Amino acid sequence: MLRLTLALLLAIVTCTTAFAQPPKQDDKGGQPPVDKKIGKGPRDATPGEVDIHFLNGSTVRMVIVSDKVEIATEYGKLMVPVKDIRAVEFGLHFPEGVETKIDDAIKGLGKSDYREREKAATALIDLGPYSYPAILEASRSKDAEVSQRAKELVKKLQSTHPKKDLKTTTEDKVMTKSFTIVGKILTPTMKAKTEYFGDVELTLTKMRTLRSVAGSGLEMEVALDASKYSSAGQWMDTNYHVDNRSTIQITAKGFIDVWPQQNGQYLSNPNGFQATQRGGPLAGQFVGNRKVGAINQNAHCGMLLGKIGEDGEVFIIGERYEFTPDVEGKLYLHVGPSQWNVPSAGTFEVRMSRKD
Repeated sequence: MLRLTLALLLAIVTCTTAFAQPPKQDDKGGQPPVDKKIGKGPRDATPGEVDIHFLNGSTVRMVIVSDKVEIATEYGKLMVPVKDIRAVEFGLHFPEGVETKIDDAIKGLGKSDYREREKAATALIDLGPYSYPAILEASRSKDAEVSQRAKELVKKLQSTHPKKDLKTTTEDKVMTKSFTIVGKILTPTMKAKTEYFGDVELTLTKMRTLRSVAGSGLEMEVALDASKYSSAGQWMDTNYHVDNRSTIQITAKGFIDVWPQQNGQYLSNPNGFQATQRGGPLAGQFVGNRKVGAINQNAHCGMLLGKIGEDGEVFIIGERYEFTPDVEGKLYLHVGPSQWNVPSAGTFEVRMSRKD
């Protein structure tokens, strides 16, 4: 019995000592080294760390070491610290000599010689997405023949290149922690460090988007005022950027009154008035296509709707929607107009987050 008691006491002392041991130290007496490798699991983001999406479809995480970028705007040039940039949507940046080739080829579409016109058309197709804005502009030409040839080229490019690759602007959109700057980035390259390739110099001509890992662009909450954004054509610009690689989760809560004159008898949650009135556990759990051809006051009354880009396709969000967009751009929000043709009242609380 005495031996058993001593054995138990020894076991308790051993366990207590083990749990009380301080964390294992390295050879220099400090704390264990922390894994700071880029892209390795949950951790605090390194300042200047970004995800860059390239035109070839690849994505690389790296640390930007350039201090500033110069941007030409309508109101003059700005020098923006890289540490303040949350995201960049790059417009078209042409490799050296490409703009001249495009200009020459566009002029060639109006030549009287058939062979020169064919040569110009082939050159524009070979230049691919780089030539798209110029061809689109030529399709609006007052010269009927040039316009017709350009329209045919637009169709060919649209059939052979993904929509996301056919940019229509050369302007860059730089989202900082305070506001968005629209202009042209004049800094031709950015210096960066990567885990596997060391120091690199990036040319803007190869970049599609840049997104800060440490920035607020990963997650955002907004209050959607139904009295303002339930009117036909009124959309809230959330300034939340999405791409066609990351899965986005949007959740919404709250109630609005789609007929305020009736003293709260016509309430709707983000799933819409019809779903709210039906109630039940399946209300708002949409099956099939969420895309909306045209907003209908009866079907979409009080419903939370979204689109990506000012001219994007309208889709249903409801209380919750998780999806991977097929286009890039900013998320816009709207409340389906009241079927009684009156301004709605109240607010939806909407949260957007990215799931990599």
